[in-house]
Amino acid sequence: MVEKVPPEVEAKYAKLVKLRETLAAIAQERASLEALAAEIESVLEEVNKLPDDAKLYKMVGNIMVEKKKDEVVKELSDRKEDIEIRLKALKSQEEALKKDVERLTSEIQKLLGGGAGSAAK
Repeated sequence: MVEKVPPEVEAKYAKLVKLRETLAAIAQERASLEALAAEIESVLEEVNKLPDDAKLYKMVGNIMVEKKKDEVVKELSDRKEDIEIRLKALKSQEEALKKDVERLTSEIQKLLGGGAGSAAK
């Protein structure tokens, strides 16, 4: 005989699926931002090796514009700082979501009698 899953469990499972999807999206965004921050750091290191009077260019639309080294360093540093702030917020969200997923998984397992943990995954 097949037992029907209680509506409460179905609702919690649907919420769990959404939380996992959100968690995956945040993890993907975090990974992208971490890669971007590493790239900016690498560019900053190379720019800082250049002499102060080096000619640097920045793409603006379809044209390249000459920029002073200190302007480029400031722009890159500001961008990196912005990314680090966003990363901190994403990591915090990610941790909170992980806790919610664990809590919800535990609740579903309890509602199903504790032994059906694999059914909730």
